[in-house]
Amino acid sequence: MATEIDFLRDQNQRLNEVLRRYQMENFSKYSSVQKAVFKGDGDDTLGNSVVDQSFLAPLITEYDKHLEELTEQLKYYQKQMGEMKLQLENVIKENERSELSRQKLHTQELLSQLEIANEKVAESEKLILEHQEKANRLQRRLSQAEQRAASASQQLSVITVQRRKATSMMNLENI
Repeated sequence: MATEIDFLRDQNQRLNEVLRRYQMENFSKYSSVQKAVFKGDGDDTLGNSVVDQSFLAPLITEYDKHLEELTEQLKYYQKQMGEMKLQLENVIKENERSELSRQKLHTQELLSQLEIANEKVAESEKLILEHQEKANRLQRRLSQAEQRAASASQQLSVITVQRRKATSMMNLENI
């Protein structure tokens, strides 16, 4: 409420100032009664109110001009706000597109890394299978070699027993 009163006081002062300027600029056009009021010689209250009413028309005209200027400013600012709103919407859309583009690029990078990792896993699995096959072959060879060694050991034992028998028989014959 206090701000409204201050605003109205300010408007009143401005309008009075405009009225005084107008009156001074157009002083020669006024009647002697009006000039006396300007100078402060008018004692007649009724006459002063008549003169004051004669000053209302230019005051109202000036007020209308000022109101029209303010209306034009308001329209200009509303237009500016509309343009700013459109610009803001464009910036927001561009940011969204940019963010989507950034996310898409990031997703593509992740997919590329995943594909590389999958290829490495596939290579690793292939190497593991190859190593398992080699290990299985080596295990079979080892088993076969152990069997041959066991067989050879058995044959050696048989041969050793036969040799001992043969040596013992030779020793018996020599006796």
